[in-house]
Amino acid sequence: MKSLVFIVLLALAAIAGYNFVNKPTEKSDTVVLEEIASTELNEASPNDNDAESEDVITDSSDDVSMITPADMSEEAQQAMYDSMVKYNKCMMEDRPQYHQENLKAEEVADQTLQECQPNLDALKAVLTSNNVNVDLREGMVKTVRQRTARKLMSAVMQAKAQMTPAESPVAVP
Repeated sequence: MKSLVFIVLLALAAIAGYNFVNKPTEKSDTVVLEEIASTELNEASPNDNDAESEDVITDSSDDVSMITPADMSEEAQQAMYDSMVKYNKCMMEDRPQYHQENLKAEEVADQTLQECQPNLDALKAVLTSNNVNVDLREGMVKTVRQRTARKLMSAVMQAKAQMTPAESPVAVP
């Protein structure tokens, strides 16, 4: 019985400790800290740390674009989707080079990537002109390129595998 009471008290103490450590801070604490920081910044004399106060002000004034592709106008979104579709079509187009035995799959894929790069650049231009966040823009272009490159390599390898044994550079005994 004593051990049960001890366990219950221990559990209550743990819960109280958890609540104490993780209690939400009140807004008044935050406001007081912000007021103190702004007062200290304003009270600094023009001769003291002039460059430092300017750095603080300029750092906070840098605007980062928070626009996503979903925030773009319908016309801009349509242009974005059109450039993505053109890039995918360009990459997945069955080309005669895929069926030549003297070319390596990597060379064919590299040629295709270079030929389709203007379509990917068009996608990047649409996103840039609509002021989409830089990280989102770069991530989207990278993702589109990686996905289509995987599909391209798969298509090239399948085309190479479908060659008849007489066409294949490796003879099967």
